[in-house]
Amino acid sequence: MSAVKAAGVRVTLDRKPILHGVDLAVASGTWHAVLGPNGAGKSTFLKAVVGVLPYQGDIRVGGEEVAKLSAKHRARLIAYVPQQPQLPGDMTVAEYVLLGRTPHLGYLGVESRTDRAVADSALERLDLGGFARRRLGAMSGGERQRVVLARALAQQAGVLLLDEPTTALDLGHQQQVLDLVDGLRATEGLTVISTLHDLSLAAQYADELTLLVGGRVAACGTAREVLTEQRIAEHYGARVRVFDDGQGRPVIHLVR
Repeated sequence: MSAVKAAGVRVTLDRKPILHGVDLAVASGTWHAVLGPNGAGKSTFLKAVVGVLPYQGDIRVGGEEVAKLSAKHRARLIAYVPQQPQLPGDMTVAEYVLLGRTPHLGYLGVESRTDRAVADSALERLDLGGFARRRLGAMSGGERQRVVLARALAQQAGVLLLDEPTTALDLGHQQQVLDLVDGLRATEGLTVISTLHDLSLAAQYADELTLLVGGRVAACGTAREVLTEQRIAEHYGARVRVFDDGQGRPVIHLVR
């Protein structure tokens, strides 16, 4: 069964068509990477799935139509990490991550001991335990990126949407975050949809890839099927060589 299924998704922003009938099916517990050159519509697609942009077509999460769900219900099903999150500078890390529990709070909106334990666990998983009392405004871009991911993990939603999650991170924290997400996918059945600029990283972590070009699906399948030298040259305008990493996953190198 598909955890996320999109059929004929179209999005128009400021009277300009961005997505033109995108179809996508992501099986429960898998990682799906959405790739494409700048302006392809990757971030727009994620925003449509999470319900923050109006769309035409059909998007279902766990069999439920996203457009018909309340914001609170959607937040229980889908956690979203935007590419450029806006964080209140005077809020502490602990306070911000605890906001991830909002969809689970009762009528009075008071956090329980369990809510605080879930938030604390998310902080520890992202190596942020020592930052709990720090103000968000005093943190680096990479640290803030991890805080936003910690808040998303605190939601305990079954579907996690990540828009360029490694952009502000150094090499070590890129690997740490992607390994953490992949571990949650494997052990807790988390379904992940991410956009990634780094094609080799996408090939390393994603089970399947969809290549968007001009708001349309240009290719979909495994990394070996999608990331060919000819296709990358055609759609990215780049000269590359594609090598096998020894485990059946492609690694892309630019060629001068």
